[in-house]
Amino acid sequence: MLFPTSPRRGGEIDNIMAPANPHPARRNSAIDAVLCGILSLAFYCLPSAQGQSKAAPAPKRNPLRDYKFTNELGQPVSLTDFHGQALAVTFFFTRCPMPQFCPRLSQNFQEASKALGSDTALATNWHFLSVTFDPAFDTPAVLKAYGERYQYDPRHWSFLTGPEDKIKEFARLSGVQADPESGTINHNFRTLIIDPANRLQKIYPIAGDLSEDIAAEMRKALAATNSSHPHPAPSNATSASLLK
Repeated sequence: MLFPTSPRRGGEIDNIMAPANPHPARRNSAIDAVLCGILSLAFYCLPSAQGQSKAAPAPKRNPLRDYKFTNELGQPVSLTDFHGQALAVTFFFTRCPMPQFCPRLSQNFQEASKALGSDTALATNWHFLSVTFDPAFDTPAVLKAYGERYQYDPRHWSFLTGPEDKIKEFARLSGVQADPESGTINHNFRTLIIDPANRLQKIYPIAGDLSEDIAAEMRKALAATNSSHPHPAPSNATSASLLK
């Protein structure tokens, strides 16, 4: 499995498929292009500060925003249903045989959601999304049984499946590559934190124990956008959110 070794904030994502570049400024521009050209189809993205005098034109509305995926309860769910909520999004499959990979991602959400849910002073507009890239096997019933193993609360945590082409497109827009290999699925990692104003706040391109970090980032996202003086979206940001 391919994965970098440290979390990145929005605008700092590594392009792990890019060849080595002896020109750091060009490489930074390339990284920003990957972020703005792919991930910004889903979320707000800041243009590179290097050599850019104006923001890139906003891409057309992506129809995937309104597409009805299916959750673990068999209910149709679109990404726009979560507009106005702080979101943590990750990708996994229930048959993953490596405890430190997909099960660890789910454990992160289990522990982080428990921490947030027990905080009575915290706003409740937050949600976790676990998206399977094994839709042929991970039916709603399988996902529900899997979620119950992690004591999930459907009010704040959903497991999504759907047609393979739609799942692949969602994964691609989020920087995830998943390919069948020798009876399993070879994939990289992405856990995304999005604030209620639809801004991509942080990307974790790793597995491992991230539960405390995820909970902290979700609290930060809620604090920034639920306060009496929310942080406005940057005037030069490219807004092309899947969730808007």
